[in-house]
Amino acid sequence: MCKNMNTENSYITAEIKQKNVIDMALTFTAMIRLFEKESKPKIAGKLHVEFQTLENIKNITEFQAFHKGFCNWFASNIKTAQKERNNKIIKKSGYALYGHAAKLLDVSLKVYVYYSSLPNMRTAKTILPFLNTAIDIPILKHLKKSFPNENILSKTVEQIDESTYEKLQKLIILDIKKNFNNDIFPTQYDDIMWNRLNREN
Repeated sequence: MCKNMNTENSYITAEIKQKNVIDMALTFTAMIRLFEKESKPKIAGKLHVEFQTLENIKNITEFQAFHKGFCNWFASNIKTAQKERNNKIIKKSGYALYGHAAKLLDVSLKVYVYYSSLPNMRTAKTILPFLNTAIDIPILKHLKKSFPNENILSKTVEQIDESTYEKLQKLIILDIKKNFNNDIFPTQYDDIMWNRLNREN
């Protein structure tokens, strides 16, 4: 009886930990304010469900399918907040865009997998090489400057569509090879470049 209770308590504790880490991750993204007020619990719930499937991912192809699936769900289910100034609507609410979804997911995965080693150490070790860089405006500007011939037109995260996102992730891999001897993962590049680029500003 006591053994069963301990197992049950361990499960409850693990689930609460996962949900708390997801909540912290969403705060860390600094993006929740961009979406309608009721969006946070909806996003957190979806992330919790999706992150339970991470243990099933064995290769980069499966990870990319997981990533794309979440981003497509996000762009079809989450709406941006209406913007007002002086009691006038300056931007109406609309469905979120791929760039919003990708950045939020990439930051959340970094906090969940890389920082917190969830859902467990074995899975975190498997998934870590697959995680993408969370692209913000400083990293976007850096990539445009480093690869001027790539004709990247996006100026904001909002303007990054799926094909541009994939192109930017490929450029990040090239930048890692060129400047980091291919010795770090994209999510580690994210941390290094965030620190470096924000210190320069």
